[in-house]
Amino acid sequence: MANVAATFGFRHIGFLSGAGPDYQLATRAIQSTNATKIFFGDPVIKQASNPYILQAATATNTTVLEGIFQGCVYIPAGGTVTYSPYWPGAAAVDATAYIINAPNALFLAAASSTAISTSAIGATISFNLGTGSTTGGGFSGATLDQNTISSSAANPFQIVSLYQGVGNGSDPTTPFNWAVVTFNNQRFKNNTGVV
Repeated sequence: MANVAATFGFRHIGFLSGAGPDYQLATRAIQSTNATKIFFGDPVIKQASNPYILQAATATNTTVLEGIFQGCVYIPAGGTVTYSPYWPGAAAVDATAYIINAPNALFLAAASSTAISTSAIGATISFNLGTGSTTGGGFSGATLDQNTISSSAANPFQIVSLYQGVGNGSDPTTPFNWAVVTFNNQRFKNNTGVV
């Protein structure tokens, strides 16, 4: 069955074998004046020279990720503490974001168009940010960018396997298939500091 285009960002599905599972979420700050929405499953980066995170722009192989966004707690102007699966783009005070930053985490993500083949397993890959949705859970529109597959570039992710399920995303011969990835160029998997 041919795959159908689907976007859901980076969905956490487990951990690499041999690594202890760590289901706790890390917290980071979002600056109250940050007007850019951050969606559930979006890659995020640390802002230069301060403690805040930002939605990662479509990546280059030098992008060092902080983690994957999993929602936030914020106070809207004149409101009370609110949980949201996505950052709405403004708040009365700085917000608390929840992210997955375990270096051994595994994520499921969709290819943006052309199929990712089994020959790409073990290679690195980047992503396209896409457009997230503010309805139905606030899910990310991020997809894997199969045009960036490389055996040498320090892309943000490494392909671990292709999706082995049934239904959409499972056909490795047609566009829009799904792959399992782990962090490659991430804060705790990088040989330089992130300041």
